[in-house]
Order: sequence, then structure tokens, then C-alpha cells
Amino acid sequence: MDIAIIGGGLVGASAALLCARANPRWRIAIIDPQPAPTEAPVGRPSFDARSSALSAGSVECLQQLGCWATLADSAGAIRQVHVSDRGYLPGQRLSAAEFQRDALGYVVPNVALGQALFAALSQVGHLKTLTDTVQNIEFNREQASLNLQSGSTLSARLVLVADGAQSATRESLGIGTRDHHYQQQAVIANVRVSQPHKGVAYERFTDQGPIALLPLAPDRELALVWTLPPATADSARHWRDEQFLAELQNRFGHRLGRFQSVSERVSYPLVRREATEQVRSRLVLLGNAAHSLHPVAGQGFNLALRDCVQLARYLSETDPGALPELSAYQQARRKDQAVTTIVGDAMVRLFSRRDPGAVTLRHLGLLGLEALPPLKIGFGRHMMGLAGSQTSSSGECACGSAIEGGQHG
Repeated sequence: MDIAIIGGGLVGASAALLCARANPRWRIAIIDPQPAPTEAPVGRPSFDARSSALSAGSVECLQQLGCWATLADSAGAIRQVHVSDRGYLPGQRLSAAEFQRDALGYVVPNVALGQALFAALSQVGHLKTLTDTVQNIEFNREQASLNLQSGSTLSARLVLVADGAQSATRESLGIGTRDHHYQQQAVIANVRVSQPHKGVAYERFTDQGPIALLPLAPDRELALVWTLPPATADSARHWRDEQFLAELQNRFGHRLGRFQSVSERVSYPLVRREATEQVRSRLVLLGNAAHSLHPVAGQGFNLALRDCVQLARYLSETDPGALPELSAYQQARRKDQAVTTIVGDAMVRLFSRRDPGAVTLRHLGLLGLEALPPLKIGFGRHMMGLAGSQTSSSGECACGSAIEGGQHG
């Protein structure tokens, strides 16, 4: 094998597709303990009932990879983003029209996204999926040997680790993490409202944490990410639907009319986690195994996809696991990863504080977005995934270079 990918979720599947398009001759294996998805990618943790907010840059990449046509009908367009601070100013809006775009991004159910990725992968030659678990990995100068639970061994010139925030592979390799626990949990559900959302995504900051409501394709349904203290989140999961909707209504307000129904709810703790190493000779960590973010800005998968795009561009055509090219990839990704992490973390910290100084500072920031167009445009382009390395000087999505086989080294 040329490339072995540990983890067949959204990031692992994206990485496989991008690498296959970058060099159709590479032999690629995806290893995951859950069976490969057929009609519906059920069972794999990232293909659950949640939805992903895809930035405009991510959508452009999926279009070029041939995945978007099957996703368009299930995607909810984000035509505006409304940011507000409960109890203070009415908030500020980012509009797609300000950027001469039809949408700032789209909200897609993870199941639909997984189906589209694996449908595209089914057309790729030299790709196989293994339902197995990696027990350990042995590295030498030329390749890595992956010892599988089934008793077989797989050799590869490059190993991509994309098995999630609790990566067992990362831990087995002795790669540590820098963690910041927000002392918050995210409660995830879908809700139905009495008024059409009209493509508006809401980010509402409260004294307990942010509430994000993202428009789904049905015009009265939205994906909810409600950040709460752990004890409250544990209770909220088990509230009767009527109580949950009433509490949410009180916190969010009536911009969307009445909250009418809510789906089954899940929750998970919020931790900012960064691996102390993302690259070694013949090894790259991707997605949440490399960095997991607070969901406040919806940038987790978008950042991971930008990593995958750049990785496919930097891999050596003759030896994809060569350290000089992997190190160049890591250096190229430093700024985007750092800025995305800092922006999300700063939003959480600043909007979680209720002291007068913090309130004044964040309101000046919101007003500044409206009063200073270059600041607003820069912020908007970053959130759309169109800033920095994602976009070339001509404005073309950098994904095109990966698909056309353009590599460095």
C-alpha cells in the first residue's frame, strides 16, 4: 500500500478521495472497525444524526470532487449569519450578498455527507476498505507496518490517522495533547419552528454559553447546538420535550416564532485539544485526532478539509511518506490552524464573561464589524474558508490543484 488511513469517518473519507484524485496510481486502504457504508453510512460515529456546517470553500472542494450534486437537495443554505448577545445589543449580521455569493455556506446532515463521499470513493481504483482495528504500528525508514486485530499485517508508505478526538492510535504512538476543558457540554438536536428560517443561521451568546441554530433544507427545521454547563446539559437531555422547548424559547427568544418540536438529544463535553505532534516520518494526524475545536464557529470539519486539501498537494509523488514534504505541509498549515483555533477560543472566552469590561469589548467588536467593512469582509472570508491557503490568488479553490495532481516535491 502507498497510503493507509486509520478511521473511515468524514475526515478519513475526504482524505482518501483527495489523495486518490491527486495521484490515481496510489494504492489506498481505509481501516475502520465499522463496516464500509453502502446505502447509508450507519454505525460510524461521525455519520450520526448531527449536521455539519460547510463553509463556502468546503462546498467548492466538494463540487470539484464530484460530491456536491448528490448533496444539494439535502443542504440548507446559510444566506445570513446573525450574531447576538442575550440581554444587550440586537446583534450584527453577515449576509451572502455582501460577498457577492448565493450563500455563506450550507448545513448538511452527516449521513448525507457520508453517503456522498463514499459514493465518490466507490468510483476510485486502487482503493480498499478493511473492517478491522489497528493494534499497533511499527515504523522503519521505508514504510510502516500496521498489525491488525484480525492477525493480518498491512504495509504502507504513509499512515494517516483520522480516528477522532479520543484517538487510540495517537495514544499508542505516545503523542500527547494540549487540552483545555471549557467546563461545558454541547446538546445536539434538530428543532422545528413556527416561522420559516429564510436561510438565517443564529449564533446567540448567553450567560450559560452560546446557542447555535443552523438552517436545514426544510424551511422550518434547524440544527441546534446548545452549549450548557455539564450538570444542566445532563438534565436537558432528559427533560420532557415541552420543558426543553420552553427553556430554549426563553433563552433564544421569538425570532423564529415558537419552537414546536425537538428530536432525540445527545450531548458531549467540549474540549479544545491539540496534538503535540501532527507529523512524523510516514505519519500524519488529521481531523479531531490532530485538533478539536469548540463548535461555536462551526469550523471543525472545514479546518480538517483544508488540511486534507493541502496534504494532498504536498505529498511527494514518488514517496508520499517522505518527511521533507510532510514537514512542508505542516508549516503551510500552521497559520490557518492557529487563527481558526484562536478566533473560536476568543469568541467563547469573551462572550462567556458578563463583567462590564468584557461586555463593552465584545460590543465594540460587533459594532466594528459593521463600521469597518474591511474587518467584516476579512472575518467573513475566514469563516467561509476563502482566506489564506484555501484560495489561490485568482480566487480558485485550492482543491483544484489536488484533483489535477499538482504536488510539491
